[in-house]
Amino acid sequence: MTERRAPTLRARNESRVLAQAGATAEAKPFDRIPVIDITPLFSIDAQARAIVGSEIRTACMDVGFFYVSGHGVDDAVYAGAFAAAQSFFDLPDEHKSAVSIYNSAAMRGYTGLLEENTDPDNLGDLHEAFDASLDLDPDDPDVASGTYGYGVNQWPELEGFRTAVMTYHQALGVLSESLYRGFALSLDLPEDHFAPMLTKPIAELRLLHYPPQDQHDDGKIMGIGAHSDYDVFTVLATDETPALQVQNPAGAWIDAPPLPGTFIVNVGDLMQRWTNDLYRSTIHRAINRTGQRRYSIPFFSNVNPLEMVSVLPSCRSDDRPARYEPIGAAAYVEACMQEAYGVVDG
Repeated sequence: MTERRAPTLRARNESRVLAQAGATAEAKPFDRIPVIDITPLFSIDAQARAIVGSEIRTACMDVGFFYVSGHGVDDAVYAGAFAAAQSFFDLPDEHKSAVSIYNSAAMRGYTGLLEENTDPDNLGDLHEAFDASLDLDPDDPDVASGTYGYGVNQWPELEGFRTAVMTYHQALGVLSESLYRGFALSLDLPEDHFAPMLTKPIAELRLLHYPPQDQHDDGKIMGIGAHSDYDVFTVLATDETPALQVQNPAGAWIDAPPLPGTFIVNVGDLMQRWTNDLYRSTIHRAINRTGQRRYSIPFFSNVNPLEMVSVLPSCRSDDRPARYEPIGAAAYVEACMQEAYGVVDG
């Protein structure tokens, strides 16, 4: 972990400014997050699937966020993951710190309060986190290669925790494959366009605990500071406690309240790069002023780590040339993660 990725970070920050300026000029300020029923993605009705693709396109161009219903994830799997999260964060600090993310070259494990800072203008993020990804063995050849995204998870000594977390990870991986088909349809690509890139994809599952924020209300410390997500897209599950806010092109913060039976999906930086800023990796934040503990579980979906993300031909033209150079899917995320944890000085 060195300063070698600082140019990537500078380019990311510059592209965010450009994209936000473009959105302000081109998009109408939204005041709500749309809901899309993705049930047709699991059907044999091609026309119905195409309609879902069209709805995804509109949501990604106008907002960058949408709720999904009809997702097919079992309620018991969902509940098991949240129960596991609560059990873990209730552990004594010394048990959680035993699996600190700073022990992991793959950046897996526990993050304590204020140990991460997603917004350089702030003083830290008021949350605890636990990160896990593909559950690979140390002798897996991809782990041995040192490729970012292929690593060994750290697990606490907590009965049933590993099983609940990885069962949820597997279920969200299946859902993500369907969403990739929806994104492909939304971009007028063959429905299986992304399938060859998903043979061993990296996808980070993050358990989050936000304590109440009343005691940190100076604007410089919040649950998670204003940021965009790094990967292709995120599938977020939350409990019933509201905290998420999404920034519209006019700069206003729009609430994204929990809706029972849905996930929240948002465009990540890599999808924005693929689409040449046609789809928006929208800035968002979380502020828990409810006086209650809040739990959420984002699933950061990505493709195989060595895939190169280049602007799609259908998203560039003489009038809209490519705004991004090709970049490796894992290399980009690694650089952003290092920045958030203060490993790299950009």
